[in-house]
Amino acid sequence: MSRVEGNCARLEQNFEKLIINRSKFCGFDEYLTENPDFEFPKITESLLGWENSQHITIPGLFGGFDYFLEEVDSKVVLYAEQSSRMDYGSDSSLFFEISADTSRELEGKERKAVLEKFRRLDKKRFEEHKRKITEQKKHESSERK
Repeated sequence: MSRVEGNCARLEQNFEKLIINRSKFCGFDEYLTENPDFEFPKITESLLGWENSQHITIPGLFGGFDYFLEEVDSKVVLYAEQSSRMDYGSDSSLFFEISADTSRELEGKERKAVLEKFRRLDKKRFEEHKRKITEQKKHESSERK
């Protein structure tokens, strides 16, 4: 078992705690823990690297979390960005580092470094979306001929 796999269960538990804690202000913490239809994210080795980021929508938050794994100082950590559709583009996202032991909100230089990785990911997703639309338009115009 790799170091990543060995920490996944603890990272998953700490991320779940963070999600529940962030949902308390809107009263959805109980919904998340009591609703059998809601599934917390599974943390696996496939999340290693910012380009492998995933997203989970959280009811009540008007948004959710993007997250990925990274090896830092020979430890595996989970980085998460909490964002809201209500605040999109306002630089109000919160960034967290989740370790096997705890989670903490990032500030200052650490926040800026992680923000940059998430923005590169946003750009990559946007470019992929544009590529698919262009291909779809080409396909539709060739069908009309």
